[in-house]
Amino acid sequence: MNRRPLRVAMVAYANYFTDARIKNYVDALLDAGASVDVFALGRERGEQQFGNLYVKNVGVKYTGAGAVGYITAQLVFLVQAIVHLARRSMKGKYDIIHAHNMPDVIALAGLPFKLFGTKVILDVHDTMPEAYATKYGYALDGWPVKLLIGEELVSAFCSDRVITTNRMHKEVLAGHGIPDRKIDLIYNVGNGKIFKPRRHSQNGSELWLGYHGTVARRLGVLLIVDALALVKSECPGVRFLCVGEGDDRDEMERRANEKGVADMIEWRPFTDVEKLPEVLQKVQVGVIGNLRDTEMKRNYMLPVKMLEYAAMEIPTIVPRLKIIERYFDDSSAFFYETDDACSLAQVIRSIYNDRGLICSRVDGLRRFNVEYNWDVMAKRYLTMIGELVGS
Repeated sequence: MNRRPLRVAMVAYANYFTDARIKNYVDALLDAGASVDVFALGRERGEQQFGNLYVKNVGVKYTGAGAVGYITAQLVFLVQAIVHLARRSMKGKYDIIHAHNMPDVIALAGLPFKLFGTKVILDVHDTMPEAYATKYGYALDGWPVKLLIGEELVSAFCSDRVITTNRMHKEVLAGHGIPDRKIDLIYNVGNGKIFKPRRHSQNGSELWLGYHGTVARRLGVLLIVDALALVKSECPGVRFLCVGEGDDRDEMERRANEKGVADMIEWRPFTDVEKLPEVLQKVQVGVIGNLRDTEMKRNYMLPVKMLEYAAMEIPTIVPRLKIIERYFDDSSAFFYETDDACSLAQVIRSIYNDRGLICSRVDGLRRFNVEYNWDVMAKRYLTMIGELVGS
């Protein structure tokens, strides 16, 4: 007897259309014949149907600065998501509810449905205690972080499986008390259907650097501006494309004006995932500014933008952080000393004066892409889904 198509719900306090990780899961499920409902954020409330995909924009993301307001907005979203899940479940039982942090308690949206046999996945994009310690300056041994670890453990306990994005995140989660056997690794690699390798041109006087994603001080965007100021006179052809939005976008623009580099920067709003490669068409080298404080707080972020550049065989200039060095080396990336604008500027100068260096990293990126690509991750994900539903 043939099994009915899988019914899966995705719940995320994020914009579905700009979140590549969630879209990759959805595409894998749809290709496997599943029916998928997505409950997420949008620029405005509403719902859309695309064949077997239903997308409900539950609300608009909180843009304030305080942790309390942010957490309150997430909890309101959680309650709303449960209501919408209940309504849609009347059309048929969900086999899987896949909840994406932050916060981790979004996994509790699936708790009522576990009574009817639904399996729940908690997907830890970022380890929340460490992310909040970085963003809001909490001490790792302080009560806010301990409270968040408790929230994480309860959410993981209520889930049938936990997914995270890199091996160091897995080590942190296991250190908090989540059983290692319960944690699966699915990397935030670029989808090869969208992020395709491109030919590198060494011609022309301009060198285009690129950054896309969240514009935040903790991600080193001000450091990048400072480095641009240091190379401006010697490297008049350097240009910087910044695609994204965030709490510190205005501050970054002010710094660019103060440093006299506003004319080197092209600003673009964030866009749907499928449109990103076109927006990034002119980028020759990516640049990451993540600060040392992230790793001092054990916030081991393997930058999504770097993995998407890698899929396009575009090398990236990166800080010498443990998480990046775990997956990339001098054959696949350009390293500078973390938090050091002078070191970053020196790397930019070197590439500007010798464009052949860009091509020298391509073979290393190809080796990385053999192991870390979305085809491999999609198979891993679908295997896990099959294990959960018993097929």
